[in-house]
Amino acid sequence: MLAFLRRHSIRWQLIFTGIVILLMLIVIVIWSYYRILDITYERNSVYTQEMITTIKQNIVSNADTINRIMPNIAYNDTVQQYLRNEDPLARYELYLKLEKLLVNLKSMKQGILEIVLIGMNGNTYNCINCEKDIPLEEIPARTTAYYLGIHPIPAGVPVHLRSTFSEDYVIYVGAPIYDTATGAGTKIGYAIMVLDVNALVPHMDYMSQRITGKFYVTDRNGMIYAGNSPTEIGQPLPETLRVYEQGEISSTFKHNGEKSVVHTLQIPEIGSRIISIFQVKELFRGLEDVQTLIIGVFALLIVVLFLCYIFISRNILLPLRSFLSYIYGIRAKGLESRSHRIAVRGYAEFDVMANKFNSLLDEIDDLVEELIESRTHIFELEILKQQAELRFLKSQINPHFLYNTLETMKGIALARGVREIRDMSDALSRIFRYSIKGEEHVRLQEEIDIIQAYVHVQQTRFEGRFNVQYEFAESTLNCKMIKMILQPLVENAIYHGIEPSMVTCHLVVGSRMGGNGEMLLWVKDDGVGMVPAILDSIRQSLRNQETGRELLPVSSPKHIGIMNVHQRLRFAYGSGYGISSIDSLPNEGTRVTLCIPAKGEDLDV
Repeated sequence: MLAFLRRHSIRWQLIFTGIVILLMLIVIVIWSYYRILDITYERNSVYTQEMITTIKQNIVSNADTINRIMPNIAYNDTVQQYLRNEDPLARYELYLKLEKLLVNLKSMKQGILEIVLIGMNGNTYNCINCEKDIPLEEIPARTTAYYLGIHPIPAGVPVHLRSTFSEDYVIYVGAPIYDTATGAGTKIGYAIMVLDVNALVPHMDYMSQRITGKFYVTDRNGMIYAGNSPTEIGQPLPETLRVYEQGEISSTFKHNGEKSVVHTLQIPEIGSRIISIFQVKELFRGLEDVQTLIIGVFALLIVVLFLCYIFISRNILLPLRSFLSYIYGIRAKGLESRSHRIAVRGYAEFDVMANKFNSLLDEIDDLVEELIESRTHIFELEILKQQAELRFLKSQINPHFLYNTLETMKGIALARGVREIRDMSDALSRIFRYSIKGEEHVRLQEEIDIIQAYVHVQQTRFEGRFNVQYEFAESTLNCKMIKMILQPLVENAIYHGIEPSMVTCHLVVGSRMGGNGEMLLWVKDDGVGMVPAILDSIRQSLRNQETGRELLPVSSPKHIGIMNVHQRLRFAYGSGYGISSIDSLPNEGTRVTLCIPAKGEDLDV
């Protein structure tokens, strides 16, 4: 993108940038507008779900009160005796007691209009031919309270009582009554509670004002018995919403040709459900003014951008054109014309730019001379490099001669049956071949093989003066490292720690994985160790290498191998790696620990 812009003039770039800014602002505003729509929709959906959940909780709470009253009716002794007794006189006395009982029970919950008892033997209470209006056959056996749903007010209800009902419909709640005296579980009748439609869903006016769109509370038959549309009470749920009667759903669909959102909530306690529906466009009413405001802001923004372009064109582009004309003049006349200095009229920034450019012209001659000197120095370095390569090739002659000599010694020892000389010659030739041939980076296992060969030579030489133990973790054997790292440390341990000791010593060489993707290697002996002064001198030398200063003189050149190993590791892997610690005590031994990256066959440094 930047390369594309650089191919065009600043004027073109300004126009292009202005168009891009406008497009970006349009995209941002459109995105913001629709994001507002989404947030409004989401928050309304959440609020609607919270409201219908509150309605459900109120319904369940009211139903719970009714559910506690019904068993008190069905299993009351007076009710049981009234439904069983066939003696008219005794039944009259029970009727008086029953009426007092049921009046008290009705007062326990507002909205209970009547309590009806229907006996299997024809005994009834508050029922005059009401059996045909109440679907007793729908009441399941062994239930404490079954909500039969909404029904019209029975025709037999007197006119003066109808005025006490808030609607033209009532809700029946029924329960079978079983004989508790015989213990045989014989059904002796039914208890029916007649509820006002507002008994389960109170405060409908308040709810109606706080919910967008319409909501319905339906019974198990899909009939509406509560909602914010009073004219639909007692009517079946609209056909387009019947599909949402099952389960709890939050969905978008077309309702009466408009995109609408429906939320449903089941009330299994009474076999009802709550359905809320609202048109999406109702949520966004009033946002048309926002659209008009956005269009006006964009029109103003276009004018402002055009004025900015005019201002920039006159005060920036004209000085730039003068500067470009000077540059083109230099290109046409060559560097010989650089004695002429540019003069640009404009803002302070252009004066600074002109002065810096003139200073640049003043320094061109010096830079050209420095360039010539640099190229001369590069040629000299190239010659030195070629000379070093030649010396290296010459230095290979003696190592190859020594290697061939060792192989000859091994052959003679083998022919004459001198096994010790053969083994030592074989080990030495392996070490020598390993050090001068092959890749610079090897697996740890290869380094271990050479260490074992070297230790074998030294054990043959010292004849039991020390024993060796290898503690290499299996997970580290395939890690790559630069070769000939452990051998100098093992050599130091043998010559400066074990050889001066008067007792049999132990040498330990090992490795393990670190916790931060590194591999730790160590060489440990229990030889003569080092005095604190020498140990501090070596540590100080290692720190000097870390800071890049000259090495401080150590007490003896015998420790130069440690310095070389540390420096090689730092050059290969970076300043974070190398000899991580040296610990030593007089007559107790020395431990040197290395830290290198733990990488496998794909190491590339």
